[in-house]
Amino acid sequence: MKWDTVSHAELTPQILIVHGSIGSGKSSRAQQIADRARVNGYKVYGVISKRVMKDKKTIGYDGFFPNNGEVVQLVYNDTEVAGEQWKHLRGSFLYNEDAFQQANDYLVEAAYLMDEKTLVIVDEFGHLEIRGYGLYPGLIKLITALQGGGKLLVLCRTDKIDNILQLFRIGTKVLILKADRHDFWDSLGDSFI
Repeated sequence: MKWDTVSHAELTPQILIVHGSIGSGKSSRAQQIADRARVNGYKVYGVISKRVMKDKKTIGYDGFFPNNGEVVQLVYNDTEVAGEQWKHLRGSFLYNEDAFQQANDYLVEAAYLMDEKTLVIVDEFGHLEIRGYGLYPGLIKLITALQGGGKLLVLCRTDKIDNILQLFRIGTKVLILKADRHDFWDSLGDSFI
């Protein structure tokens, strides 16, 4: 299925999946959607990954928590960080086990606070989450909590969409948009936030 052409705006979805390649603007879209949600009276929780550059190279990703403005180091190149909390992720990248636990704690807390005017962001569903680690535990709590209302924004690379869709019940209303679509906002319209 060609995901960048999928549009279910008429469904009034509870879940929005924004996908794309590295550097396609997924996290920027998450921040824009968070800003839009606040303007529309939503409380915004979750985690947004912010790329960290040095000499025009990606050296890591920080996790930004939109509900309190806190920033933590999530994933970094092994030349940039050290300590027992850093575990091997992939290639030369390490993930901060403590920071992911903190992010999951915030996601679980958000699951308990969800109502019709709540947006929770999970940025991003990747290699760790496919294996049941990373932000996966918090995401599962959020999916269960959606039965009581609220909105969920999940970001991922395009090849992870099917993995995310398997987490939802059949009949769940999901809107899937490519981050760098030229008509992103027109496609989103007022269907989500």
